[in-house]
Amino acid sequence: MNEQISIRNKNCLDGLKTLATGSIDAVITDPPYFCGMTHNGTKGTYSDLNLVEPFFKAVFTEFKRVLKPNGELYVFCDWRTYPFFYPILEQIFTIRNRITWDKKSGAGCYYSFCHEDIIFCTNPSPVYNRYKKGLNIWRIPAFSSGAKKTNGEKIHPTQKPIELMEKLVASATEENETVLDCFVGSGTTALACKKLNRKFIGYEIQSNYYEIAIKRLEL
Repeated sequence: MNEQISIRNKNCLDGLKTLATGSIDAVITDPPYFCGMTHNGTKGTYSDLNLVEPFFKAVFTEFKRVLKPNGELYVFCDWRTYPFFYPILEQIFTIRNRITWDKKSGAGCYYSFCHEDIIFCTNPSPVYNRYKKGLNIWRIPAFSSGAKKTNGEKIHPTQKPIELMEKLVASATEENETVLDCFVGSGTTALACKKLNRKFIGYEIQSNYYEIAIKRLEL
């Protein structure tokens, strides 16, 4: 790892416990959409939501601890996970808004699904004063369904386009501030931080995606 970017192949709860209280400027994270997750954050399906609730309560509580008083949290979700994450986050954070990512694409036979949501939260602190400009609908094309797994194209089932993550990182932080992601995946958020001169701390429990992220970031 270098001084700016740190990614560890470990369970995110174990990693979070090593971080100092109030040391993170923003958490930007895309929790597994249950295409590979169990009660401990590794494997399962959408029907396992009730099993993973304690896990996410513990993770989000740690997010609150490590965030600075004016820190921000952005959690990606889809129409199935939004009603699961929202009430948990509402117990711990102040929910400021919902950002809608319009992907301009979709696949499936029951009306093409062409957007995802990002729940925007802050610590429940009176010192928060980072007012946001712009609209809460972001129109950025997603990967096509036929994207190959090479040359920077889609290499993870929920991989986000670099343009989206750069916009989010730039909105959430200033240069040299620190971003945390506990579900690194293929490392797109880390790559955006590297390009925009932000510090990054991340954890990825699956060794294959950890190796992909390390390779993409040339760490």
